[in-house]
Amino acid sequence: MNKKVKGLIFSAVVICLAGLLVMLIQTNGPKEIKDIKKIAAQETYTQADKEYIVYFWQEACSYCKQIENVVLEYTKTGETPLYIVDMGDKENAVSWYDWQDHHNKYDKVIGRVEDGKEILDDAININDFINDKDIAWSIQSRDDHKLYAVHQTAYENQMPKSASELEIAGTPTMLKIKEGKLVDYRVGVEEVAKLLKN
Repeated sequence: MNKKVKGLIFSAVVICLAGLLVMLIQTNGPKEIKDIKKIAAQETYTQADKEYIVYFWQEACSYCKQIENVVLEYTKTGETPLYIVDMGDKENAVSWYDWQDHHNKYDKVIGRVEDGKEILDDAININDFINDKDIAWSIQSRDDHKLYAVHQTAYENQMPKSASELEIAGTPTMLKIKEGKLVDYRVGVEEVAKLLKN
């Protein structure tokens, strides 16, 4: 064999091996969410990539488990890097939405509990809460024997300009960052899945 033919065969073998390596890397991506690179919430806007996605996740989150396969598949085939912020880590606690303050402001006393029986105040129409299309309410009794309409719809900042403005109301939440600025904010299973499929 002459040198030219040997050179062509060598080049073809190298190209095939490189292609095989790329395929192996893609199929051997993270097998579990916890295998994806984790960052702290305070690092949300400071990654070196021009564009990336930050996924606010918790291991015990049942909604996160519903999209686990979508996220793992994305990490194998998606073009935009994805990072995980584990909201179960103490270092990320400062980025949680203040639900206690929220409930102090928005929950309403609507009655009382006497002898195990719930009694609504006269001015209360329970259908106003049940049929509210803008706010999710739940009805709960507490140790003070009062009956509460509990306001379950967060008013978090969905346009945070920096990590110090993050208010993660629940998981899953995903932010898409481009050149250090927020370009997309998604909360919930369906919305997060849509972001990854775009």
